[in-house]
Amino acid sequence: MSTEKFFLKPKLVGARFDDHTLPVNILEDFSALEELIFELAKKIYIDENNHRKRVPNHFTDNIQLKLSSIEEGSTIPNFVIAVVTTLSSPTLPAQNDAYFHYFEKARDKVFEAVELANEGKSTGLDAKYLNFFNKIGRNLREGETIDLLNNSASSRNVRFDRSTRKRILLSRGEKLGYEDILNDIVLISALDKKNKTFHVELNGEVIKCEIDKNFKDVIYSANEGYDNKCYVAIKAIGVYNDKEELISIDNIESMDILDPFDVSARLKELSRLQNNWYNGDEGVALNTRQLKEFENLFENFYNIDLPLPAIFPTLSGNILLEWKKDNLSVSIEVNLSTFSAEIFYFDMKNDDNDMEYSMNLEDEDSWLKINNMINNIIHDH
Repeated sequence: MSTEKFFLKPKLVGARFDDHTLPVNILEDFSALEELIFELAKKIYIDENNHRKRVPNHFTDNIQLKLSSIEEGSTIPNFVIAVVTTLSSPTLPAQNDAYFHYFEKARDKVFEAVELANEGKSTGLDAKYLNFFNKIGRNLREGETIDLLNNSASSRNVRFDRSTRKRILLSRGEKLGYEDILNDIVLISALDKKNKTFHVELNGEVIKCEIDKNFKDVIYSANEGYDNKCYVAIKAIGVYNDKEELISIDNIESMDILDPFDVSARLKELSRLQNNWYNGDEGVALNTRQLKEFENLFENFYNIDLPLPAIFPTLSGNILLEWKKDNLSVSIEVNLSTFSAEIFYFDMKNDDNDMEYSMNLEDEDSWLKINNMINNIIHDH
């Protein structure tokens, strides 16, 4: 037998939620929220029942949060709290409303903690409960928010984002780091087969990690190619200090050796250039934000089945893309400030075939022309 009751109706705001759907990885965050609520409910039960030293058996065994529906208006998942009783797994011998109220109070404690954190105040929760926020919100991206209360009639700020999460985790009394998803491009600079460790080089820092047998071949191959800048895309859990410095890497989820011409890796490399990068007296540093915007355009519109370009910086702080095959080449000079581009098609054997175009890379049609041009070079010659 199952009894359900409305429990939570948060509103998720951000580009990923504009189509009124819920990414699967966000469910991991709500699962962690459920765990926190259950642990707080146990504490509340003990606090309200002084004669009890521990919670009754099966206190949380048969209760669960269930996603009942998703409303539009960005993405609004509706969660109910449900208690299921069976002969083999009985629950508390109490009315469901009395049972539910411990969990509702626990939910409200979470609301209060988020609200206090947003006000720059102490959450009032012990570190053992705040530790759950290492998982809650981990999958949120920059610019995404979960309005836990989602009540337009209320002035309370119970909106939870990456900044709130970080503030909560750093409020713990101990000098603890906080966990976050590490999704980056790295080099494997050293390998210690005897001690089964390797060194990850990221943004000029070196992090020592244990070799995961699932990625042993990737680690060994990438280390062999270190001198040739063999980049690896890594997804794992990173532990950071209060200065946002990476302390350690845990729970590696994936490691993939990148194409030598990988655009993300090359643009990241170019983003490190400082002013006067050429011969010490020339060369404007490239704008990191503009590079990221170009990367997004490239990923969205360039045909992934076509070969990747070589990418070079220009002295003016822009970039040059280049494709070559036999006697043919295509060069694209990109103005990162405006995303206007000059495209040059060269035929080394016949100057009459040379062409020059001006395009706007924020226009999808421009990328269709680029894709067709590169495709013709590769397949027609």
